[in-house]
This record gives sequence, structure tokens and C-alpha cells, in this order.
Amino acid sequence: MEERGLDFTAYLTWIVVAIPTVTWQLRAHRFDFIWAACYVLFIIAFAVHDHFRHTTVIAQSLLAIACCYLEPTGFQPVLLVIVAAQLAIYPFKISIPWVLVQTVAVTFSVDKPYGAIPVLLGYFGFQLFGLFAVGIAIKENRARLALAEANAELRVATELLDMNSRTAERLRIARDLHDLLGHHLAALSINLEVARHLTDGEARQQIEKSQSVTKLLLGDVRDVVSRLREDEPLDLASAVKSLGEVIQKPVLHLEMPADLTTKDPAVAQIALRAVQEIVTNSVRHSGARNLWLKLATNDDTLTIDARDDGGGTDCVTFGNGLQGMRERVEGASGAIEVSSMRGRGFEVQVKLPLRGASA
Repeated sequence: MEERGLDFTAYLTWIVVAIPTVTWQLRAHRFDFIWAACYVLFIIAFAVHDHFRHTTVIAQSLLAIACCYLEPTGFQPVLLVIVAAQLAIYPFKISIPWVLVQTVAVTFSVDKPYGAIPVLLGYFGFQLFGLFAVGIAIKENRARLALAEANAELRVATELLDMNSRTAERLRIARDLHDLLGHHLAALSINLEVARHLTDGEARQQIEKSQSVTKLLLGDVRDVVSRLREDEPLDLASAVKSLGEVIQKPVLHLEMPADLTTKDPAVAQIALRAVQEIVTNSVRHSGARNLWLKLATNDDTLTIDARDDGGGTDCVTFGNGLQGMRERVEGASGAIEVSSMRGRGFEVQVKLPLRGASA
């Protein structure tokens, strides 16, 4: 949204500067086609600056200076402010001398440069203002992205800790039931068996009934312990949805079953880590406005399909994050595919087996 606002402001400024210049030329019954060509090329270079950033910024600077020389009576130096705003991506040791050089170059575009110095000093100040304002916005945006990335990692870590804690608690309860109640019931059953042999008549019948109840209770305890030791279905859907709550840009579009679960903690961990890496890569590198994420299960396989509308690249390289994700997925006998094309964003597909996966 901020980038769109800055772009809109640049286009509006370009139009506002053009209107009085064209009006003056038409009133003077002349129209400078060379100036018009340079002016139009300037906004074209600005429109494609995301794809050819360094080259187009240099071109814009030269075209702005050319427009000032071709039409020295207009507001052409305002174009330098648009250039200066784009220089915020460079360190000050490059951007400030650049602003100074293009301001000095424009000074000699008028007939009386000494009389134009105060005006050009004002434009120099405007350029510095645009440079620092956009620089602050870039720093704030980077800080916001870093915070979103940290929040995503914290949320995934919290979900994994919650899953592991629930699993560990179930195992602890199962062990306690087996070791405490189970052993006592087994000892009680043995004692009742001994007592049954030492008595007869009505007392023996009561002991046999107690022994039957004890065996039944012992069987129930063993059933409960067995169920507790079974893998509890882990709610992947809510864990993935929680990521959308901490990510503002790109907008996360989720598509998955409401009851998406897995009984394998290793698969759940790998899936969540994969989703986290996809989201944080989109936040950190792609510049995307939207991220579409689809999770589904089919034929004992969990699939994760992701794509964004970022800038993309013609050469996909596996950094530490993607390499780690690939190692985890392939270690679980899964598969991962990453594809991209400049201007068409990234696409990632992960397949994980729901059975027999190893962490």
C-alpha cells in the first residue's frame, strides 16, 4: 500500500509539472517535441524502475536534467525530487553526492545561474526531504517485516511446544496409570486369589466377585493406558491459521479443510516449519502483496501448495531457509518443488507422507 501511494504521488507530480509547461508552450505557439520525448521517457523509466532499478534511476536523473535545459522556465527541477526519493535505497555516501551533483548540473541550465541559486537551493532541500522521508519509510517497513517474521517464528514455536507438551502429558499420565494404579490392581488381584483358596462358603463367593471386579477394572485401566499412548490427532488447521493473525503483508489467503489433522508429530512439525519458511520468505524477499496457501490430504499424503504475486526471479537459489526445509521434507520421505519467474512470483509445492515418516 505504501509503495502504491509513493508511485501515485510521483505520477501526480509528473502530471502537475507538465501542465503549466505545456500551457506556456502552447500560448507561445510552440511545442518542444524533444522536451516532450524526454519528459515521457522519464515517467516510463520510473514505471519500470522495480525491474531495472539502478539503470532506470540513472536514466531518470539524466532525463530530468535534460528537461531542465530544454525548458528552463518551468518547474522541471521538481523531477529531481522524484529521483531523490528513489535514491533512499542507496547509502548516504552515494545518495547525497548524487543529489548534490544533479542539483549543480541543473544550476547551469538557466540563463542567469547566480539568480537561480536560491531557487535551486530550495529544490535541493526538497530533494533531501524526499530522500530522508522515503529512507525513514524504508527503515520502518524493514522493521515491520522483521517483526512479522519474528512473530511468525514465535507463533510456530508456540504451536509446536503446545503439541509436544500435550503429547508428553498424555505419555506421563499413561505411565502413571500403568505404574501406580495398574500395579496396585494387579497386586490386589493376586491377594484376592490367595484369599479365595484360603476360604470357602459365602466368604469365598464374595472374594470371587471382588476378584472379578478387580480384573475388570485392571482391564479398563490397561485400555485407557493404550488409548493414551496412541498418537493424538494434531490440529494443523488452527496452527496454520494462527500464522495469518501475525502477518499483515502479504495478505495470507488460506484454503484447507477445517478438520485438517495428522497423528504423526514429526509430520506436523515438518509441515508447520515448511509453512513458516514459505511465509517468512514471502515477507522478507518477494515484495508480494498476496500469498495463496493451500493445504490438503489425499491418498495418505499431505500437500502444501503456495504461490505469491511478488517480483520473482529467473534463477531460484536455495538459501539456508529453503535448504533446511528441503532437508527436513526429504528426510521424511517427502518431496519439494520450487519454481519462479521474474514478474510472476514464487511457487512452492511440498508433499509429505502421512504414514511412515521419519523426523
